[in-house]
Amino acid sequence: MPKSWVRPVLLVVVPCLAVIAAIGVWLWGGRYVTTENAYVKADIARVAAEVTGRIAEVLVKDHAHVDKGTILIKLVKEPFRIKLEAAEADVDAARSLVGTMIAIWKEARAELVQAEGQIDYWDSQLRRSRGLVKRKIVSDSKYEEVVNSHQDATNKVSVMRSKVARMLSQIGNATRPIDQHPTVREKIAIRDAAALDLKHTVIRAPVDGTTVNVKIQPGEFVEPDKPLFALVVSSRPWIEANFKETELTHVRSGMKTTVVLDIYPDVEWDAEVGSISPATGAEFALLPPQNASGNWVKVVQRLPVRIYLKPKAGEPPLRAGMTAAVSVDTKRERKLSSLLEIFGTAKAAEEDMAAAPASATTK
Repeated sequence: MPKSWVRPVLLVVVPCLAVIAAIGVWLWGGRYVTTENAYVKADIARVAAEVTGRIAEVLVKDHAHVDKGTILIKLVKEPFRIKLEAAEADVDAARSLVGTMIAIWKEARAELVQAEGQIDYWDSQLRRSRGLVKRKIVSDSKYEEVVNSHQDATNKVSVMRSKVARMLSQIGNATRPIDQHPTVREKIAIRDAAALDLKHTVIRAPVDGTTVNVKIQPGEFVEPDKPLFALVVSSRPWIEANFKETELTHVRSGMKTTVVLDIYPDVEWDAEVGSISPATGAEFALLPPQNASGNWVKVVQRLPVRIYLKPKAGEPPLRAGMTAAVSVDTKRERKLSSLLEIFGTAKAAEEDMAAAPASATTK
């Protein structure tokens, strides 16, 4: 190239190419949203005892894969077995007590029927004695004996009716099975709870997964709902990407995404946006920021975005906590007319600013 052309090329062609390149970057630069604040996540189950007891055996090691239902820990059973036997004895005693009450109630009813039959007999004797007394066939003393016997029979019926009513109030419905009686049902519930506690002395894996942080030893004392170790569920992990709020304007669920893990820089996963969190991470902080104070600085917040990885043939293992880089294809294209509008708005603003001092001088 002749030297005479160098200067025009540097002054005209190169700036034009730079402007064209900048316009191209601007037109296509808003399509992809990227972040390196992303991590592999997985479901984690906390394994805990449901009863208070002492560990007898630990049947699992750290980082071991276990299937659902696999025995992980055994607690000492003897105290729970003794409680179950005592509860079963209480159930038998309650059944015996209710059975005795029903038998006494039936006996009282039979006695009541017999007493009511005696009243009928003495009623007839009393009527007969009255007639004989009037005819002077029976003495007054004999008549008084009949009256006293009739009164005794009446009193006995009253007593027996009270006894039957009292027994029935204790039994309730005497026709229902013994195990349906409230006293027996209470003892059965206590027995079932003791049996369940005995069953809980064997701690099993709630899901398929891999054990993590197994540090417990036989002889240690455990309490209910206190986590013993974690179990990373075998379900497929996902990516949690924390995008700035200003980057999520055009991001929607279902958009195609590209993921690269830092540990595997040469492997690229196809993925898609699953969901966007309805709240920023600061909302779940232990000490959320108080923005109502007098001194306030605006800070761009981040929103967690869940991204699902698509299966990849021969993919390397995914482990929770790995860092990743995420790029979301929003398919957004900027238009050249929008750029012209921006320049037009900026030019109008400059003209307004230039006209402002002149109008102020005129005044």
